[in-house]
Amino acid sequence: MNRQLDKLRLLIRQKLEKVPEPLRQEASNRQIIINCFFHAAEQMGLVALPAWKPPRSTRESIDLVAAEPDLANGLPCLSLALMADPLVELPRVRALEWVECPHKIYVTFSQRPDKVKPTTLFLSKEHIHLDIFS
Repeated sequence: MNRQLDKLRLLIRQKLEKVPEPLRQEASNRQIIINCFFHAAEQMGLVALPAWKPPRSTRESIDLVAAEPDLANGLPCLSLALMADPLVELPRVRALEWVECPHKIYVTFSQRPDKVKPTTLFLSKEHIHLDIFS
């Protein structure tokens, strides 16, 4: 998984760097990241769902979840959950923790690593941190 994530990080970085500086926006950058993960999940044979919110949850929606397509037991099994922000945000980390899956990925895309590092204290060992510009 780490090798796949590193390849994906490089691909996302290239895509973000292609956007001209005057057109860059946080929401657009987030969508580029989500789209890349969406396509990667589909290529892995998973069912990708952007902006997914757990049923009966009052927490924020998850930027993307990917589920195994096999419904043998009637319930889909989530394989990964993803949040993407310039910096790690505690409410979004808590929303990510609410989801039961083996891979909880938090993507940061600030071009200031000195700003990202202090916010990573919100992440635990169960989270995979992927810093696009590190």
